[in-house]
Amino acid sequence: MQQEEISLKDLWKLFTKHAFKIFTLMVSGIIISIGFMILFISPNYRSTAQLLVNQSEERMGQTPIQYSELQANSQLINTYRDIITGDSVLNKVSDDMNKAYSVPDLKKSITVEQSPNSQAFYVSVQLESPQAAQDVLYKVITVFEETVSDIYGGEETNIFILSPASYNPNRVSPSLPIYAIIGALMGLALAVLLILLLEISDTTVKEDEFMASLGINDLGHIYELSNKEVKGSRIVNHNSQKRTRKKV
Repeated sequence: MQQEEISLKDLWKLFTKHAFKIFTLMVSGIIISIGFMILFISPNYRSTAQLLVNQSEERMGQTPIQYSELQANSQLINTYRDIITGDSVLNKVSDDMNKAYSVPDLKKSITVEQSPNSQAFYVSVQLESPQAAQDVLYKVITVFEETVSDIYGGEETNIFILSPASYNPNRVSPSLPIYAIIGALMGLALAVLLILLLEISDTTVKEDEFMASLGINDLGHIYELSNKEVKGSRIVNHNSQKRTRKKV
């Protein structure tokens, strides 16, 4: 237990001794990380729409919706996900937007997420500007509805748009706090490495406790004089007086 307390004490001494280095490197890491984010990472914006899968109006008017039908509608969303991200829909979207985005680019930018145990699902598009994300998502939903209508004929399944493609001016990536934390951690790691190198390379004895642990008696201390103290010392003044007398 005593050894652990001494170890913690030594760590605290190291921290207080090099606190300025640690703080400086952490702040530098944050500045460099944020600067890298601003200069080299393109911002991304997201537009999201909420859709609902339901039975056709004729079907709904005949009998109450059963739990099994709700489950079937929920599972149908997996099929809709494949349709939305499929080449048929995305090729049509790319063509309608004058090939501004390729099919692979659209696949990377589109996500489809289902609410747990729900008939609702979300379609999101993440692109370099909020207007582009909204426009692409609107086109994706339009082409998707047309494709589903062609496949099912609009008789078995209805798709309701609960919330249209949103316009969100706030970027979703890169995240400033995350990059700041990464920069701080990198600065801290560099500070720890630098402190370890300095302490390992420093072989001088600075504490009486270390000498006592080796069984060595402390006979005294010799302090290093500053330049000002050296100039004002008696030896320098004495030698200066000697040189003055010789000249005379």
